[in-house]
Amino acid sequence: MPPEQLAPDLWRIKVPLPFRLREVNLYLVRGSHGYDLIDAGIDTPEARAAFNAALRELRLHESDIGRVYVTHMHPDHIGMSGRRAKAGSRIFLMADEERRARFVWGTEPLSDWIAYTREHGAGGEIAKGIVIAVNSIRRAVSLPDRFEHLRDGDVVEAGKRRLRVVWTPGHSDYHYVLVDDDARVIFCGDQLLPAITPNIGLYPECRPNPLEDFLWSLGRFEREAAYTVLPGHGANYATLPQRIGQFQVHHDERLAGVRARVASGDGGGVTAYEIVKHFWGDALSTHEVRFALVEVVAHLEYMRLRGEISREDREGVRRYAL
Repeated sequence: MPPEQLAPDLWRIKVPLPFRLREVNLYLVRGSHGYDLIDAGIDTPEARAAFNAALRELRLHESDIGRVYVTHMHPDHIGMSGRRAKAGSRIFLMADEERRARFVWGTEPLSDWIAYTREHGAGGEIAKGIVIAVNSIRRAVSLPDRFEHLRDGDVVEAGKRRLRVVWTPGHSDYHYVLVDDDARVIFCGDQLLPAITPNIGLYPECRPNPLEDFLWSLGRFEREAAYTVLPGHGANYATLPQRIGQFQVHHDERLAGVRARVASGDGGGVTAYEIVKHFWGDALSTHEVRFALVEVVAHLEYMRLRGEISREDREGVRRYAL
């Protein structure tokens, strides 16, 4: 698919994904002395071919890209950052996101995932399948030797645009968006997706309450109510207050469903994996079970930390009850 020109200095490049989402949006911005890129895409042969074809269409070379702003460490956004660095680009990420990225996409054994899935009630085969799935994705991520770090509130340049860095935790601990106040545009990564709700999951060794983080971060966009949103997946839109309302309704409904399942327990409490099975049965792939499990745990922990439910660890398994 050829790059889509959104403004005289701005193009959207779609690269394919080996997931149900099917593709991710990268944004290329032209300046006086070269180009900058927002998000890097996953590092698969198909994604590389699509990105290189877009560069040829625009008569550009990899070396023309000066800066790459990676909104967060998930593979479809950070995956080709190492390749961009080798071609001469500077790669930007929030400082505390780098620690997580280097662990997940490095070579350390994923023993914490085995412990995590068993702790939340999934059997050894599920845990083993999740580790295999994560290890397979590791092959689609190349990281640079060095990231340059951003902080909440920084103002950076992309082409001739001045973009404000806004920290938006929840989908990942140190996800950020870039706000162009002059053009009234938000480059939002996965924070404000138009058609699906970003996965809000509690992963091993992450911030303890990602759902609270996400709901808090939605409140950071009051002044941008009339801005156009350029998402990491799907089409741009200009109805941000309504979309934020939909996110809030979704999580209210999910919390109600999880709470009802906890209440229906037999007195011994329920595990997160039992709730996953209740909602989705056997309809999920191993890759999708991972996302469902961390999302259910995030909702359980949100309620527990608010004092609405309790948690008890028995024989290495966490069970939740009213």
